[in-house]
Amino acid sequence: MHDSVQAAPNGTAKPRRYDLVKDPIYYVTFGFFALLTTALPAALGQPNFLPIAQTVAITLFLAVPLRRGRIGTAVIVLATWLALQLLVMIAGSALLPLVFERAIHDGFAYHRALLEWSATGHSLPGSILQNPGSRLIEFLGILLGSLLSAGLVGLWFLMRAVNQFGYGVGRLALEGPSGLLLGLMPWRLATLAGYAGLAAMLAQPLLVNIWRPTHYFARQRRLAAVSVALIALGLVLEFLLPGLWRTIWAL
Repeated sequence: MHDSVQAAPNGTAKPRRYDLVKDPIYYVTFGFFALLTTALPAALGQPNFLPIAQTVAITLFLAVPLRRGRIGTAVIVLATWLALQLLVMIAGSALLPLVFERAIHDGFAYHRALLEWSATGHSLPGSILQNPGSRLIEFLGILLGSLLSAGLVGLWFLMRAVNQFGYGVGRLALEGPSGLLLGLMPWRLATLAGYAGLAAMLAQPLLVNIWRPTHYFARQRRLAAVSVALIALGLVLEFLLPGLWRTIWAL
């Protein structure tokens, strides 16, 4: 068993500094809150409280590694959170569709539009071609919101986007395995992954009070490049792939 002490220069022992990010309880706790803040408000049909509860919780959990300069840990935390959130929304929307529908603003209209797109191939709901204004607001909200609020506003936009995406996948999954695969639109997955990387990166300046762009790009160039590349890939695929994707997995 390892003692929580280490030798000091004068030969005496001093306690090791406790590191919350290395404590397994931290990971168990944020996993629990990812499930709780998604499942409970969604099961109660709360479209406003759902993203608010998720955003407050994940912002606090991300602040811990980000304040210590551990961007890699923060990205892992956020990716795990989003995966759990997405799984809950997919499963809940498939098992309790009418309940989870109330937890999404205009959930019924969104589901109906998805079914129409799957049948006709026209007007993919939420696409940049159909709603360029809302997608631009989403993009700017994640970028500027993350930068100016230590991630809080940007993560709110991200939580809403993931909730809607998971709801759509779960509702299409009711139509069978092909519906599940149809709902897992690779262009949207790529975009959300890119958003997550930028949200984590841009949340740092306010938390650590370092505003020099060179400070981050010198250390996190790969994260920035991968995040921007994923968003760009998602945009290109969104223009090119929906028709073929629908043809392959048409209900």
